[in-house]
Amino acid sequence: LRQYALAIGDFNPLYSDRKFARAHGLRDVMAPPTLICDTWQYVDSDMDDRGDLLGRGPMREFDGLRAGNDYEFFQPIHPDDVITAHWTVKDVYERTGRSGSLIFQVIETTFYNQRKELLARNTETMFHRPPETSREE
Repeated sequence: LRQYALAIGDFNPLYSDRKFARAHGLRDVMAPPTLICDTWQYVDSDMDDRGDLLGRGPMREFDGLRAGNDYEFFQPIHPDDVITAHWTVKDVYERTGRSGSLIFQVIETTFYNQRKELLARNTETMFHRPPETSREE
């Protein structure tokens, strides 16, 4: 947790000092909130023979970028928490931009601990360019 906090430049002692965390009402140090949204949320997902995540759609051959995230955090995440992530494709739509067609994909991931308590929700929007649009640039 401390290394992740240092990597993102957040020096909050709640992430590294147990005494400080307990003095502020936590049972232990906590994770920087975005840690669970940025790491291994698909590690247990099934993949097809091409390596695409099942149920997420065939976006592998498209060039893509993250267009934005909407984070909601409900309670602290602690070192002994066992996290489960559930993700759902909420929307897929097409728009035409200056460089041509763009496909937007909105994915909602909810994160729970071992007690099935909701920890966080991440609604991530990605945009992808179909292969023919990507090659024209």
